Amino acid sequence: MTFDFADIVTFTSVFELLSFIIFIILKARKPYYNKVLVIFFAFQTLGIISWILRKYNIYPDISNILFVFELVWAPSLFLYAEALTKQRAKPGIYWFYHGIPFLFFLVYAMLRLAIELPSPPIDLVVSIQVIGYNLAGLYILVRYHRRVKENFSKDEADIRNWVAVVLLGYALACLIPPIAYYIGIYQNQTIMVKEVISFLPFLIFYNILFFNAIGNPVIIHEIPKEEKYLGSQLTNVTAKQYLEKLNQVVESERCYLEPELTLGGLSKISGISSRYLSQIINQHKNKSFYDYINGLRTDYACKLLVTDSKKTILEILFESGFNSKTSFNTAFKKHTGLTPSQYKTKNRKNGSDS
Repeated sequence: MTFDFADIVTFTSVFELLSFIIFIILKARKPYYNKVLVIFFAFQTLGIISWILRKYNIYPDISNILFVFELVWAPSLFLYAEALTKQRAKPGIYWFYHGIPFLFFLVYAMLRLAIELPSPPIDLVVSIQVIGYNLAGLYILVRYHRRVKENFSKDEADIRNWVAVVLLGYALACLIPPIAYYIGIYQNQTIMVKEVISFLPFLIFYNILFFNAIGNPVIIHEIPKEEKYLGSQLTNVTAKQYLEKLNQVVESERCYLEPELTLGGLSKISGISSRYLSQIINQHKNKSFYDYINGLRTDYACKLLVTDSKKTILEILFESGFNSKTSFNTAFKKHTGLTPSQYKTKNRKNGSDS
């Protein structure tokens, strides 16, 4: 067995991935999205190890099983981007659907150990996943970009830039080898050069992620709110005054019923600067701007669901300031633990019983 430059690239990639995994695991705070990132890097590592085993024909049965783990790469990266931008606290049941291709081919690979079956088109499926999930990830990123512009949040801007680096960097790393093939660079090269073309973009991608993550406390370290505003000039006395003013404005103006309300819009209505408004909502309401506004909208919708039997749920969601059924159902379930229909049935039944 002789090692070449391509092996150096792949072994360096494995070392950096394992180092990154350990780096994240050892952090005192482990937000949910970082756990998803660990999953992504762990499966990347298994995929590279599978390639090394197949290259040197070592443990072929094990390498064929590990090869299937490449089907988790694109889904796990997409779910990381979604978890980070939507600030999800835990995985949803829909995660299972993203793992169906992996589970199917894993069972197929295990069956091949017992009976003779044709090789599965894993490379093709992985390519389709890369394209599909990156397009979906970019859609999430565009929507998140709009939210950043509305909220004037530096932390969210950092998250947006990080997600852009992750998604676009991974897409480029995956697409460079096939692009090199289609433009004719790949075909006439030696095996070692082909391997370098395939793996060097990933090594560069891992290094970019690693050094960006170390210098970006918002992404990896999840700075607590009390530390996030250490440099703020807002005193406790002024914050309480602003909080009272905000509560009065929200109650009297009901500005949350405006579907296009932004942090900047609420700042103009309340007369509180966007920076301080974001701080008091975060620290004193313990919510993000959108959670705060959607909570007010949900409370308003709850009253209408119980008191106004003539209105449909669709009419109530628009009257409450939501602009889509999906956003209404998501916010309602998050704040009440029930769907609008369940809440309506439960509370009207309780009212009739009393």
